[in-house]
Amino acid sequence: MKSNNLFLRKGVYGKFARSTYKWLMSRKWVSYADVMANYLKLDSAKDLPYPVSCCNYYGELRKAFPDVCDAIVSKVGKGCIKEKGNNKNKFFKYEGTDDDPLADLMNAKAIGDLRKYWRFCQDSAGFFPISWLNYFFDECLDLLEIKKTKNKGEQVLSASIDRRHKNIEYLPYIYDAIKNKQVLSVVYKPVDRNEMTLIIHPHYLKEYNGRWHLFGYADKEQSKLVFDVALDRIVTFADNNDIDYVPAPKGYYESFFANIVGVSHWHGSVKKNICVRARSNYMFNLMITKPIHPNQATIKPFGEYSDGTYGEFVLPVEMNNELIGSILQMGPELEVISPPEVREVFKSRLKEMFSLYNETTILPSESK
Repeated sequence: MKSNNLFLRKGVYGKFARSTYKWLMSRKWVSYADVMANYLKLDSAKDLPYPVSCCNYYGELRKAFPDVCDAIVSKVGKGCIKEKGNNKNKFFKYEGTDDDPLADLMNAKAIGDLRKYWRFCQDSAGFFPISWLNYFFDECLDLLEIKKTKNKGEQVLSASIDRRHKNIEYLPYIYDAIKNKQVLSVVYKPVDRNEMTLIIHPHYLKEYNGRWHLFGYADKEQSKLVFDVALDRIVTFADNNDIDYVPAPKGYYESFFANIVGVSHWHGSVKKNICVRARSNYMFNLMITKPIHPNQATIKPFGEYSDGTYGEFVLPVEMNNELIGSILQMGPELEVISPPEVREVFKSRLKEMFSLYNETTILPSESK
């Protein structure tokens, strides 16, 4: 059933209608091409690959644009929308006294979006540990609805990661510390070292492979160091109000994670174009549908070549343990080809693994 609210219409018509209205309310001259460019996420109408009349969904645009204009005129009155140009290159401009004549229709759209978002929040409770829900939705009707949905067996979203990870209940508090720019005193216990106390300026939380990591500046010997604090290794933490918070530069962590798999940087490691070869069609398709890194690219499609049957990918990343693990877990169907120094790292790891499973190795139970 078609909605009477043109902004609530399904598909591209609704998108064109909302875009047209926003353009007109800017009180700038606007054309069909401007709205189409906006729909295609282009910078301007000049970037359209061909005339607007040749673009997909132009028919829907021709319906939505005049419908919006007619709706505005019915509210404001004739003459509120000016026109110039010819039929092939016509521009429109809103000059009415009301700055938002269709506000009621747009608000209905916004309310509809909020309801959709609310339903998603209800269903997505399966992604979060109960300690998070109790923290963020305390004394909130949402929490009651979420629990009812789960108890009825009607939850439709869940995650595969075990959400009972040690110290996961710290996450909401650390999240608040980041948002509130609150310095923290953290007692931290690395795997192979004694406990240490760090003054952390918390910036960023990242989950990888089921473990949560807090990144931030650490005051240590009067210098600021980017520190990775694994949440499960935190002993205690508390607010520290004696030190002014130092934020990260804008976009810092986007750059920090851009060229790595996971969360760690090897000291002195630099980005390299690492070539990996998929030895089966299954592995090739798996690499395409589940890439190891977002910037992974196919450099050879799967097929027969003079030296065998395979497909190849390039990973423009730094070396670290997460990358090595991601490749080795694929087994013999995925091989590192180059550069030579990276291939040697993998050969060395595999030799060490082989020595543990060598048939000549005597197991403790066999030595008795």
